[in-house]
Amino acid sequence: MAGVPQPWDAHPIVVTESAHHAWDVRDAWCDDEALLLRLHRNAPTEPPGAGLYGIGTPDGVARLILDAGDLGEIGRTTVPRGTRAALARASGSVPAPFDRPAHGFWDWMMIDRPPDPLPGEDRAEELMGTRALAEAAAALAVAHPDGELAVGAPRARWWGWRDAAGVLRGVVGADRRVPGAPWVLGSIGTDPAWRRRGVAAATTAVAVRAGLGEAPIVTLGMYAANDAARAAYARVGFVVVQENESSR
Repeated sequence: MAGVPQPWDAHPIVVTESAHHAWDVRDAWCDDEALLLRLHRNAPTEPPGAGLYGIGTPDGVARLILDAGDLGEIGRTTVPRGTRAALARASGSVPAPFDRPAHGFWDWMMIDRPPDPLPGEDRAEELMGTRALAEAAAALAVAHPDGELAVGAPRARWWGWRDAAGVLRGVVGADRRVPGAPWVLGSIGTDPAWRRRGVAAATTAVAVRAGLGEAPIVTLGMYAANDAARAAYARVGFVVVQENESSR
């Protein structure tokens, strides 16, 4: 990854997120414990100012933030959970923009091996064609209306889980913006009446196997408080790489 020093350029978060979000790295600070990146933001939907992304331990990222000094105008931050507390311990006062509370707490997860077979996988299928994708959009509106990945997004693939009557009860999307880059799963949802029956785990497992056919890992982001989703992804075999806190 251009602009990211070795060996951090091979870190799974860097490999995935740099491709997925087309990172434009303007500055990088690192040591053996942590990496801090200042990213130029090009998208009109992004808040003004550069973005900051920290990877590693909270204490390590806090140390790099303090060493960097004035970071300029910052629009969005993502750092390991606990970085703000580490800054307070290290300096007695928390520098901007970390003097404002984080607004999002989420976990970056990945899997690098095919999942063990799970009950219900025989009801999961890839959704292709106009009719099936229309079903996916309708199911997603019920199962996860706030999902970030939209049906019809370029290069996205979709899987669904059908009940005995053939009705779609769960969906899983895969965002594949860059050929050969790790997939980012998203808009994973199950009809509320069908939750806690293994629908999400079974469908995600099928999608993961397809993703591992194109890249060494498959990834996803999960809100930290979503215990039901955590249990489902753990059944598939996902592990937490980094616990994050974000702000904008």
